Amino acid sequence: MDIGKTVLVTGGSSGIGFTISRYFAKAKYRLLWVSLLEEEVASSKERLQKELANCEINTLIQDLSLPNAAQNVYEWVKENDWKVDVLINNAGFGTYGFINETNQDRELNMIDLNVTNLYKMTRIFLKDMIDQDKGTIINISSNSSFQPTPKLSTYGATKSFVKHFSRSINEELKMQNSKVNVICVCPSAIRDTNFKKTGEMQNLKTFDGLAATTSEEVAKDVWNSFMKRKDFVISGWKMRILYQISKMIPYRFQQYMVRKEITEVK
Repeated sequence: MDIGKTVLVTGGSSGIGFTISRYFAKAKYRLLWVSLLEEEVASSKERLQKELANCEINTLIQDLSLPNAAQNVYEWVKENDWKVDVLINNAGFGTYGFINETNQDRELNMIDLNVTNLYKMTRIFLKDMIDQDKGTIINISSNSSFQPTPKLSTYGATKSFVKHFSRSINEELKMQNSKVNVICVCPSAIRDTNFKKTGEMQNLKTFDGLAATTSEEVAKDVWNSFMKRKDFVISGWKMRILYQISKMIPYRFQQYMVRKEITEVK
């Protein structure tokens, strides 16, 4: 019988998924990583197990943008008789450019990963959590969900879905008197991950901007929100201040500042 606690992290082998994993591993959680790149998974697993000798990490190589990906993940969990106590939907990527110039297939692939898979993973694992009346789902959104983001239009729209979907489900759970919690995390631009490289955004000002954060700061915010059973987290102390200030700033000025942030450094 499985009596240990288990956290499933999509994209757990890099970026904020890896740094979040460290917090759970220190708390003696079994880690389940679902990631795409086999070599990255192997090296990251070795790295974390060197750091934390008794850390248990189980891995599944899976392209989460594929139609049956969420069901494959669920079947992998069931075949191994694990019970997922915490699901972290972290995997995702972004695209950059004017909508008439971006690659349509690449953007559709992003929608499949950022939206469709997150939706499926949430629904599949939420059912078991509701049946057991315990568990936590942590969905990673973005500060791009707060306002229109030109040249990040589709990415921002996917993260807006994540935010509204997550927060609405949490309200439904409260209406049902369920002990299951859904946490929506909205980080600002993160300096030290592969996100900007995979999205060809290496030269964007926002990654060195006023509200930029780090994967460690995001991981710490996620862990603290999990421990305190919060349901909405703006990650990065500078972003939290700017979020409050933005409520008093006219829309046009907000958009002017956004356009400044998403321009490229020449």
